[in-house]
Amino acid sequence: MSRAFGPWAKVAVILIVLHFALPFLLLLQRNVKRRVERLGRVAAMMLVLSMVDVYWLVVPAYEPNTIQWMPLLLDLVFLAVIGAIWVSFYFWQIKRMPLLPLHDPRFEGALHHEHGD
Repeated sequence: MSRAFGPWAKVAVILIVLHFALPFLLLLQRNVKRRVERLGRVAAMMLVLSMVDVYWLVVPAYEPNTIQWMPLLLDLVFLAVIGAIWVSFYFWQIKRMPLLPLHDPRFEGALHHEHGD
């Protein structure tokens, strides 16, 4: 009930509008789905709002009429730190492993194949 009223209710309305209604209406349009930039913006918006949705569901509402800002800031910092660790580990791993298959007889022909574009 504490999420249905007060400041948390505003987050719920934002989630309903931006996480469901707007992407639904945007993805009905053919020109949005055919342009990679627009589709990428919709996907990025949905990814961010999915994180907001999970946060809204998981974080306890300490008091019914307030949002605690210090835990929110700490959660954002920890999310950024974990993301930075993951990205650095990803790039460290990608430097150690080949991106193309080695010693694959089918791959040699694909390197010299010309596209008909």
